[in-house]
Amino acid sequence: MELNKLATDYIKIKKKEKELRKKVIAVENEIISAMGNLKLEGTTTTETNIFKISVTTKITRKLDYDAFLALGVPEAQSFVELKPQLNLTLFRAYSLFEPEKAASCVTSTPAKTSIKVEVKQ
Repeated sequence: MELNKLATDYIKIKKKEKELRKKVIAVENEIISAMGNLKLEGTTTTETNIFKISVTTKITRKLDYDAFLALGVPEAQSFVELKPQLNLTLFRAYSLFEPEKAASCVTSTPAKTSIKVEVKQ
């Protein structure tokens, strides 16, 4: 069956991809070490006789909204934005009763389709 061959190929390639990803991460870490003295946040660039190498460092920040509220920061000085966000469960429920209205304010586009292949025991 064609699907069995495709699934077998998929599993083999995904295994190789995982192994290669580990190697890429190891080399990336070596490049980072070799670059030395990186900016805390931003891009550090260096050049060799063959390559231009840029390493970008980032900092992830998460807000503790309750702690922020406790600060009592005046609104004019606030560094927090509250953005409307789609609640998918409520959107789907509303769409059952008012499909045209719901669709009029939400843009829906297909996301990447995922595949999972497992060997049966």
